[in-house]
Amino acid sequence: MRGTRQLLRRRWGPPSAYFSSLEGRTASRSFSSTTNKNESMVFGGFTKSNLGLEHSFVRPVLASIRQLPEVDAAIADQSPSTSTIDNLKRASEVFASFDKGGREHLGVQALLAECQQRLGLYDCAIVSLEELQHSLLGSESATAHNFKEDTVLALAKVYWTKGNFNESQELCETIISTYDDLNESFPSTNLHMASAMAGKALSQLEAMKSMDDAYSVRDFFRVAVKFLERHPPSENSLPQAVALSNAGVAEVVYNLYLQETNDVSVPITPALKYLFQGLQKTAVNQSTGSKQIIAASHAIEGNIQANLAWGVLNYEDNRSDRVVKASGYAKKALAFYGAEGVIGKEGLSWVLSVVGSCYHQAGSAVTAEGLFQSAINRKGVPTDTLTMLQLRDAYIEYSKLCMEWDKREKDAENLKKDADDVESSLPPNWQGKSSGIHGSLWFWTPGEFL
Repeated sequence: MRGTRQLLRRRWGPPSAYFSSLEGRTASRSFSSTTNKNESMVFGGFTKSNLGLEHSFVRPVLASIRQLPEVDAAIADQSPSTSTIDNLKRASEVFASFDKGGREHLGVQALLAECQQRLGLYDCAIVSLEELQHSLLGSESATAHNFKEDTVLALAKVYWTKGNFNESQELCETIISTYDDLNESFPSTNLHMASAMAGKALSQLEAMKSMDDAYSVRDFFRVAVKFLERHPPSENSLPQAVALSNAGVAEVVYNLYLQETNDVSVPITPALKYLFQGLQKTAVNQSTGSKQIIAASHAIEGNIQANLAWGVLNYEDNRSDRVVKASGYAKKALAFYGAEGVIGKEGLSWVLSVVGSCYHQAGSAVTAEGLFQSAINRKGVPTDTLTMLQLRDAYIEYSKLCMEWDKREKDAENLKKDADDVESSLPPNWQGKSSGIHGSLWFWTPGEFL
């Protein structure tokens, strides 16, 4: 710690001079939401497991905090690790010693929570977010820029990803409770309110345990969709795309639950309708949009295309062109994972598995096997809950293929064991989900689309 402080003194002079220079540099750019296509994305790029804190907490002070070597090294790290966390913890201590609760200190605390979330260290992320909230209490920024709502939603997202659905819902309801629906007024922004509605809907869906739950579990997804129709976002339509996509997946999950508990199946038409509507909202300006927004757009559209393929393949048995139609959607989804690497490998396992299933049902077993082998390749794949849920399904589908092959029973058994191992690694409340389509749900936060 002393060495780091001395390093700051040697490079930039005494603390007072350092922060005076920072104030001058950041004053003209603070809190700007102007997008820049050439801006860099921290920790190697976009992921939908982001907490959305980069836009509000980090970006306005990024140039300032990067002058500390520990922060610069952490941000430049394309594959965050425990050493990245150690660097950010040291940086947080340094900034706290100079200006506890100041913008630079808050920015580094937010980065730390984001890094821990990406690494699946959910308990650690919760602690970091609670420390960030504590720092805000004594900060001049406590009531500015919706920081309070940003941290509440980030905390709710971590709890949801960890499987603590009740805690997540309670946090979301603290924001929803401020909504005056008679006068259509709310103290936060439309995106914060819509995100809280999405979080409540997702928490109710994943906590579903009875038919009573099932009958009402889709309602709040519709509430979120309707709210965004009345209060559309000004920056882009991606929040609406995700709201519609989530509503479509919720219809599928509802159908799966009926099949499992009552051996009853309902038409998948409402799900497909929501997904098609979501597709219409995914477009963004490719020439002026930031890397973050373009990546988010690609991730949403790829996600929807893969789910359309999955839905057609599994539920539209009466279509003579079922496999061809599903393959078309699946190939469109796969196209987003090209050489650019804009959205990394998050969601790739699901897409490859769906494409593999298309070839499997078309009778092209060799091609299907190659796709399934790629789907279970863990190199560079995130370890978050939703990605692991989809990886589990890739093992299961590959196992089914091997079971139909002569003398491949042992391979099928080993793959099923691998699927079981992934299942057991999931947080307890995420275990037992019947399909990897749960992994395509998105607890989005406002900062992810700004």
